[in-house]
Amino acid sequence: NEGVISLHQLAKEALERADQALKGRDYALFDAYSRAAWGYESRAYPDVTKTQQDVVNGVIFYLALLIPFSFFIERLFFGFADLKRQILGIFGVFITVFAVFAVIHPAFRITLNAGIILLAFIMLSLSVLVTVLVWQKFEQQIRAQNQETGGTHDKDATTGTIALAAFALGVANMRRRKARTTLTCVTLVLLTFTVLAFTSIVQDLRFNQVAAPGKPSYSGILVRYPSWAALQEVAYRLIDDEFSTKRLVAPRSWYLGTQQGEQTFLKLKRADKEFNAKGAAGLSVQEDGITHIASALTAGRWLVPTDTYAILLPTNIAAELRLDKRDVGTATVSFSGQDFLLVGLFDPAKLKRINDLDQEPLTPVDFVQMKQMQSQGKADDTSGFQQYVHLDAETVFFVPYQTLINMGGELRSIAIGYASDDGAVLKELRENLMRRLDMNLYAAAHGKIDRFSSVASTSGAGLETVVVPILIAALIVLNTMLGSVFERVKEIHIFSSIGLSPAHIGTLFMAEAMVYAIIGSVAGYVLGQTVSFMLAQFGWLQGISLNFSSVSAVLSTLLVVSVVMLSTLWPAKKASEVATPSIHRTWKLPAPEGDRWRIKLPFAVTGDQARGVSAYLVEWLKAYEGYSVGEIITEEVRPVVSSDNRGTSYGVACKNWLAPFDLGVSQQFELMVTPTELGDVFDVTVTLERVSGDVGNWQRVNRRFLNTIRKQFLIWRTLSVAQRQHYLTATVEVGATE
Repeated sequence: NEGVISLHQLAKEALERADQALKGRDYALFDAYSRAAWGYESRAYPDVTKTQQDVVNGVIFYLALLIPFSFFIERLFFGFADLKRQILGIFGVFITVFAVFAVIHPAFRITLNAGIILLAFIMLSLSVLVTVLVWQKFEQQIRAQNQETGGTHDKDATTGTIALAAFALGVANMRRRKARTTLTCVTLVLLTFTVLAFTSIVQDLRFNQVAAPGKPSYSGILVRYPSWAALQEVAYRLIDDEFSTKRLVAPRSWYLGTQQGEQTFLKLKRADKEFNAKGAAGLSVQEDGITHIASALTAGRWLVPTDTYAILLPTNIAAELRLDKRDVGTATVSFSGQDFLLVGLFDPAKLKRINDLDQEPLTPVDFVQMKQMQSQGKADDTSGFQQYVHLDAETVFFVPYQTLINMGGELRSIAIGYASDDGAVLKELRENLMRRLDMNLYAAAHGKIDRFSSVASTSGAGLETVVVPILIAALIVLNTMLGSVFERVKEIHIFSSIGLSPAHIGTLFMAEAMVYAIIGSVAGYVLGQTVSFMLAQFGWLQGISLNFSSVSAVLSTLLVVSVVMLSTLWPAKKASEVATPSIHRTWKLPAPEGDRWRIKLPFAVTGDQARGVSAYLVEWLKAYEGYSVGEIITEEVRPVVSSDNRGTSYGVACKNWLAPFDLGVSQQFELMVTPTELGDVFDVTVTLERVSGDVGNWQRVNRRFLNTIRKQFLIWRTLSVAQRQHYLTATVEVGATE
């Protein structure tokens, strides 16, 4: 972090100067440099703690990736058949990589107990694992109960199950092609190492400068919060110690009596006369040297260093208290139980014409009126700068700054005045104050006003140097996955013949690419950090400095994963096209003939399956009799058996209604498994006759219904031998009754 490093350097230089001042017994200068060092370091400290947390987060991120990484490594290099040995292998890989992390990663040196990281991660992983196992056991028992009553017509084919199967097939294919797998993994490891070595996420302090409206009344700097919130008094002490020897520093405090936004009155008394003022402002002797506020006086003088209980009143308040210029310097006014000497009177009209660098008067903000305006949506200025309404000068009085602070006033702004308009304002602002103060500042120089703010910015560095390696790695992965597709054409046809959709077949290749991506990114990170650690130990190649932060680690990993996955999109698309060798990626239905629709399903069954699948579908359709929820409602479900010169055909027929039921679509349904000329091979044909409902709706909802039937055929193929025998026996009994 270049910004933090520069702040550390400035703090170091300030401490060295403070040391020299202390040795020379210049205690004022010592205090000024010490406070400057504290200011620089206070800005750097949040970034340091954030970086520390960032490094720990980087370890946790890669520990999370270690779980699939360990599983893939065990499957790829060991492939144990025994479950216990598989678990031991995965755990061994995890512990080995973690031990390497413990040696090379700085997170284990900046934490109080490195073992806590591993322990906490294991506890988190085990809690997630136990939760998943309990949930799966619960679902398994529910499915078992449903199967006892209604048969097996639903299969757990969740996204997680499909992903695990896809990953297993991907790893198996990688094991069969060892040389190509090794070279591809080495390429991705080197890509990860390159990205980590030559790119980084740079955080720095960025200074914004925006032109502010109006003309300046003085050359200098105004320090305040945009919302006029109270400043910490240490801010004034820091600035005063730093600038008071060469600049004028004028603090401003306000006292409004109650909480912000609630109106109360400050009672001024003289003899039997009273006046309820709305606010008090505490100013300093230096104020007149900056804003020339004494020009608004009609009698008396401005504040002097010896003033403690002194007060300046507007002429209208003085008149209410029966005071005039002849009473200046002799009369006293009571406020908050204390007598204040009247030292001056000012003209409210003249005071209103004295504005600060933000083009607002020196009187306190009228928070009551601002609250009302904000509720009406009238508080924002069209120039983009928030303009605040201040109390009228006729309702405000002035006392010395420190006196008002001691009475409960709050520091609201600080003005720093410069004797000449020579550009030193902006230079000192950028090089000094902006790095130390986390607030908005107004600065006036060369006859114009600018508003400054410091914002932490994040940018990437070195990305242009890794473009060529990324392109090379992408082409290698693309070539590898394309070769895998063309080598596995027969395998893809087998997947298609057992009912896998083109999308599922494409997912198999995307899962294989994900295996490459995880192995390459994690191994590249571990190898890269190990090499960096060894080079640092021996002092070789000092120009290489790998990134340990979680931001850089995550982005590097995501970059590698994105390169691999994007390079696999086209091969996955080609694989899905192999599964459906036509210009259409979906099965195209024939057109119906009037209200009759005869559809030949893209399935074939053999042998005894023709008898069993009909009983299986009868059981499935009977489960929807009398129900008004789900995808269909059935009625009069019955098995169908017929014979011809080719052999016996088996099927199921019923009347059904299709969801959404408010469309009123109903039909006569018949599914027949009929023998072909091959004898032992049976075709599956569906015949639909529309009874009610619009023709367009009838065709549209049947597409979803036919997809549901397709899923039942897929589930049938997953049944065990015992489960299929149950349906074969039921078919024989039905055939006997027929």
